[in-house]
Amino acid sequence: MRYLCAAVVLMALSTAVAACNFEYSPVAMPQYYRTEGWKLPGITDFDTKESANSYGAPISKPITGATAYLLPHASPYIVEFPAQEFVLNGARERMHAAQVKATIIRWEVDNRVVAYSYGLIPVVAHRHNGKWVVDSEMLCIFYATFIDDKGDGVFRVLVPATLTADLVPRWAKPEEN
Repeated sequence: MRYLCAAVVLMALSTAVAACNFEYSPVAMPQYYRTEGWKLPGITDFDTKESANSYGAPISKPITGATAYLLPHASPYIVEFPAQEFVLNGARERMHAAQVKATIIRWEVDNRVVAYSYGLIPVVAHRHNGKWVVDSEMLCIFYATFIDDKGDGVFRVLVPATLTADLVPRWAKPEEN
């Protein structure tokens, strides 16, 4: 039941479901803000010896000046997002913990990380002999992008979508003359 609740929360959190091909204007996109930054699993434990799995990768249109790096992990790569509090439209909310199969993209501008985008498939999984075994998974992929809004290495903004040029933070955009 816990995993079902987590999956429902993920569906509610994510308004961009790739399987449904739902698109919306970035102006209307919700931004979930966490002052102390979001806890991001999988951004430091990638393994360059593994081949990168692009299934579910959160890639959209190319972004001028930004480079996307697919982080290689053992397959299936399962992460557990801890429960975290955030602010949405001035109100404090709480995201429930979630277990998902993840594909992660690191976005860089001028060799500085600006965002991490996740392709997420809610799963029920367990470890057996040190490896993840997926018991069941949902038939949809959600996207979430965590953005360093101030250029200080803290990823405070979460948007339920892939990174687009409109979401690149001001500090990472070239200055206009």
